[in-house]
Amino acid sequence: MEIRRNPNRLAQIAQTITKLPGSLFLQYIDKKMLLACCTMRAYFHLFESETISESGLSRFKGRVILIKLNKKLAIIGSTLVAALVGCGGFVYTTVGGSVKGLTTDGKSTLVLVNDASYSQTLSADGNFSFKIASNAAYNISIHTQPNPVNCTIANGSGKMTSETPVTNISVNCVPNVPLSGVLTGLNDTKTLQLAVNDIQQTAITANGAFNLQTYIVNQKAYAVKVSIPPASQVCTVLNGTGTANVNDVSAAKNIAIDCVAGVPVGGTLAGLKVGTVLGLTSNGTDVRTLLADGVFTFNFSLLDGAAYDVQVSTQPTGQKCTVTNGAGRVNAAAPDASQKISVSCVAA
Repeated sequence: MEIRRNPNRLAQIAQTITKLPGSLFLQYIDKKMLLACCTMRAYFHLFESETISESGLSRFKGRVILIKLNKKLAIIGSTLVAALVGCGGFVYTTVGGSVKGLTTDGKSTLVLVNDASYSQTLSADGNFSFKIASNAAYNISIHTQPNPVNCTIANGSGKMTSETPVTNISVNCVPNVPLSGVLTGLNDTKTLQLAVNDIQQTAITANGAFNLQTYIVNQKAYAVKVSIPPASQVCTVLNGTGTANVNDVSAAKNIAIDCVAGVPVGGTLAGLKVGTVLGLTSNGTDVRTLLADGVFTFNFSLLDGAAYDVQVSTQPTGQKCTVTNGAGRVNAAAPDASQKISVSCVAA
């Protein structure tokens, strides 16, 4: 059990108590003692800023609790503590439970949070607890799921009715499904970045087997796609979509990515006013945001013979930009043509 105090509020507490009908109180000014026995409703909650641990009060257990407020002392009998709880005041206790199912490889990090936004981080199975007033409601939830496992909470909400700690909150974690595969065709010194359900993964820098960082909750859908391809290459994902099955992970481990030569699409921007932003798209999906004049290249190259269509998606404030030579087909034998797109901006 803990009682909390705020040294700066002593004068307010004393002044309040003197006005309470039915209160018995002895007050000595300066370095003496404040003894308060409140038969009214919750004024004990004014002791609310700093913590006095139970260990520091061990020699007063059972009968008397000593609270130090700067140089002043208040002695509160255990019967008074019970009376305060009964008439709407409170003491501090704990609410918590146990976590089971976190992995032991150091990759599982679970963050729990209470309704006051205090959090606890756990990386191994064990017990946890949050401080709580003995008359308060509580709601413990998962703020951050571990990656390799998925956790659920039982008995996570309720209301305290005494200073007896709550210890029956159960957090159970079960395995997620990892994604992996093989990459071929990536040119030397190039990198490939993938996304799983739009979550960016660590860039892959070499051909061969790869493991993705995001795990998938059992029976949930996944989609692996190229988010940032290697320059002048086109990469295709095979077996990149499916539904995770913890009892059969073969499909999730059979993702294949092959990269081949591609033709870049780009050009030159002129006339953009400093401090403004221009948005361009190629084929409606490849988006470039430009902040200054100069040469630009879209993220995705195209296979030989594929069509491209460059459009302005967002005009800069106070300007109008137009695209010249923005449509055509890429040609691996003459790649310069698809890199001579001209974008010019003038005052609107």
